[in-house]
Amino acid sequence: MTDPEQIQNDLAGLVGEVLAGIYRLDALIGEGGMGAVFRGRHVLLRRDVAIKVLHPDFSRDPELVKRFDREAQSAARLNHPNCIQVTEFGSTEDGMKYLVMQLLEGTELQNILDGPVEPARACDLILQILRGLEHAHGQGVVHRDLKPQNIFVTRDHEGREVLKLVDFGIAKIIGGDGAHDQMTRAGMVFGTPQYMSPEQALGLEIDARADLYAAGVLLYQIVTGKLPFNGDDPVALIRMQVSTEPPPLPQSVPQELAAIIMRLLAKQKEQRFPDARTVRIALERYRESLSPRRRGKGGKGDDPLTDVVTNGGPDLSGLIAVARPLPDALRPRPLTLVESMLNPNALHRRTSFRVALAVTLLALGGLALYWFVLREPSVTTAPAIAPMQASGTVTSPTADGNASRGSDGASPQPPAADGFDRVQELETIDGLLTQNKADEAAARLLALHERFPQDAAVRWREAGLEAQRPDGGARALELYADALKLDPTLARDLGFHAQVDALLHRRPVPDAAIDLALALGPQGQGVLLGYINDPEGWASYAQRRRIRDALTPPLADEVDVVLNTRRDLEQAGSTPTPCQTMQAAITVMQAEARREYVEVLKVAVAPLMPVAAVADAEKAACRALDPQLASVRTQYAAAFPDAFPPSKPVKKRRPIKKKRKR
Repeated sequence: MTDPEQIQNDLAGLVGEVLAGIYRLDALIGEGGMGAVFRGRHVLLRRDVAIKVLHPDFSRDPELVKRFDREAQSAARLNHPNCIQVTEFGSTEDGMKYLVMQLLEGTELQNILDGPVEPARACDLILQILRGLEHAHGQGVVHRDLKPQNIFVTRDHEGREVLKLVDFGIAKIIGGDGAHDQMTRAGMVFGTPQYMSPEQALGLEIDARADLYAAGVLLYQIVTGKLPFNGDDPVALIRMQVSTEPPPLPQSVPQELAAIIMRLLAKQKEQRFPDARTVRIALERYRESLSPRRRGKGGKGDDPLTDVVTNGGPDLSGLIAVARPLPDALRPRPLTLVESMLNPNALHRRTSFRVALAVTLLALGGLALYWFVLREPSVTTAPAIAPMQASGTVTSPTADGNASRGSDGASPQPPAADGFDRVQELETIDGLLTQNKADEAAARLLALHERFPQDAAVRWREAGLEAQRPDGGARALELYADALKLDPTLARDLGFHAQVDALLHRRPVPDAAIDLALALGPQGQGVLLGYINDPEGWASYAQRRRIRDALTPPLADEVDVVLNTRRDLEQAGSTPTPCQTMQAAITVMQAEARREYVEVLKVAVAPLMPVAAVADAEKAACRALDPQLASVRTQYAAAFPDAFPPSKPVKKRRPIKKKRKR
């Protein structure tokens, strides 16, 4: 594949060419990982246009070509002021794909979001987005990647601000043809983690309400200046979207607006607004209530929420608890067996919002193929090609987690001669699990294991069943490790990773858990980092040392040195060379005096000189330890005098003189 520098040179060299004898490429105005956008000119109509091209090297990839064509087909359905307009698409004689759009002058929405926005302005922005979504959804198009980078801010001929939805590269056309449906089947995940709905993150079948969730994230971001969920770890972001309640909105956000936002961010799509039109009506009436004319009127009928309800709009009652927990209607139902397998501790320790922690994640098996580069938005590549080619997006394998690879990770398995369909049986088992029919699922799984003893997907489900047992953690670890050996690509599968991660977060962590995290390779590094930086202090010195040796940059640079140096000093006595271990920790503490070291230094006691034969280095460290410890304590007493108060002198008691009797 052409390297990025060559791609850039190739694209820049296209300036001046005329595509299909009609469209002249005048200037390169934007580029991504697989193509670019040019300012162009329709030489016959003498009209400026924007032309998106797919690099010729990528044009040879049929999957990418399908997605490029789908963007054109999706956007071509749309004719609305708040949606980008596509006028033509096609291929040049040498096979380069191109897409002709209206030329927009302006900037991306992300470039004008530099802090919290007042409610009226926030409504004006999001209402335009909702109008665009309402039109797109009416045409059967779900965007699936709504975010500030895909919203362009321009102005119309009268100078009014206009927001346009752009980049329909991963849009889903509802009711499309069979080929398109195959590309967007359940179990495949596309989107950007910060804006992804829970059902989208889980690879479930999605509808227009996935875009409404993303609109809720956008509105939250606009009114607060920050995202509800953010971070550098895409897997953690996915998990938060699925299982974590959004942070409470600030008190400065009006209750009515907060109610709308929180309903948009409901984890279960059934609890969100039914469609974009309903949200638009609610926001328009709330926006109207902010006008001086409406604020000047009194009375119950002027309450924007009451007005919406009485006029047939969405019922927002019960959703105005802004800084309080969500109402009962939005709280999680009891955990299903599948969910408890994904979070084994939840059977004993219920959290406030474990709503559908991967509802039917096990039922779908393998979900998102774990690859993210969160720097630049672009269309996803095919899951089986290069996992790190695209950016800001996610894809996954097929719904059963292994169907695209077969039972041994090599190739798909056709139905057996007797008509038995392995994939269908896996789906049946998953359905039983979602219905809490664990015994029947276990029986079918046992029969499937006998038929396919080396099947990674079967072993994966066996591990999930075992993980939900109170005493099944150790066995589950073995089964997950077996599944990973049978199919190493599971290490990049988000569904597998999410289940394993839930199990690996049990405390204390046995060595087998560390073995499994190590076997996950790069995807297990975050788990290992969490182990070594865990403030609970369950890990032994040997476990921490093993993890530290296994971590590679950049995560190796994120090890909490202060915490682990303190632990080294505390656990030195359990190491083969206690004096050397303690001496190394004290040396670090001497190099930089930190208050976090004070308490452990105050109680540290040098080990006794070993009686048994030990290395000379250990003997030398033991002899030097007492004076070194005294020296560092003196140093810290000077640096933190409040932590080392001077000892009060003991007053001598004067002898009591006995009185003489007269």
